Amino acid sequence: MAKKLFELLVVEGQLKAQAQATRNDLRATFEKKRHLFEEKRKTFLPNTEGATPVIEEQLDIQSTIMDELHWIAGIWSKALDTSYAVAEGDMHARADVVLDDGTTLLQNVPSTALLELEKRAGEMQELLSAVPTLDPAKGFVPDPDRGQQIFRAREVRKARTKETRHHVVVPPTEHHPAQVAVVNEDVVVGQIHEQEWSGMITPARKAELIARAEELRRAVKAALHRANAVELPATLPVCGKILFDYVLGNGRR
Repeated sequence: MAKKLFELLVVEGQLKAQAQATRNDLRATFEKKRHLFEEKRKTFLPNTEGATPVIEEQLDIQSTIMDELHWIAGIWSKALDTSYAVAEGDMHARADVVLDDGTTLLQNVPSTALLELEKRAGEMQELLSAVPTLDPAKGFVPDPDRGQQIFRAREVRKARTKETRHHVVVPPTEHHPAQVAVVNEDVVVGQIHEQEWSGMITPARKAELIARAEELRRAVKAALHRANAVELPATLPVCGKILFDYVLGNGRR
């Protein structure tokens, strides 16, 4: 029965992980558990005539190296065959990137490229989310004199004042002592003219860019799904058994 590419993609990672785990375990066995492949016997032979020999220590062979290699070859072959079939399917898995309104941005894109584009579209959306925007309270408007993408804030004028002090002195009289008081007074000495320009964008423009990036990400993801729905041949290519039969001596133990 023919399979679709996404069916193999679901199990490919699991098979690879299983092959990796069993490979690590078997290597540890080879390096640290040599006794599993050895048989030892210690027998006591009495000097007394007619006495029966006594086996004092017995260590039996649990497995052979070749049995273990053939066992892992079966697990490893499944992972290799699945990856082989996925690579074969990727050669035929293609789809168009179509926006919500039906506009086709890209045509006949390979699934491997679509997978990369999906990641990049997500990164683009994340970057746009960090874009700083103009402060609406400052009344920014485009400033054509400064070039495109430059905005000018509302001008602000403030009075600059200077603090002055006046001493009020009441001379002493025959009945009252002298009185001294300090009066602080702000006197306007000029004006401050505040001007501000910015190369940021408006919050509305930022929202528009994020929405476009999100639409692109959805379109790429949908295209990847369609590409991975390609139907594979009923007979999938195999390579694992061929490779291991050669390495292990054509199946000879």
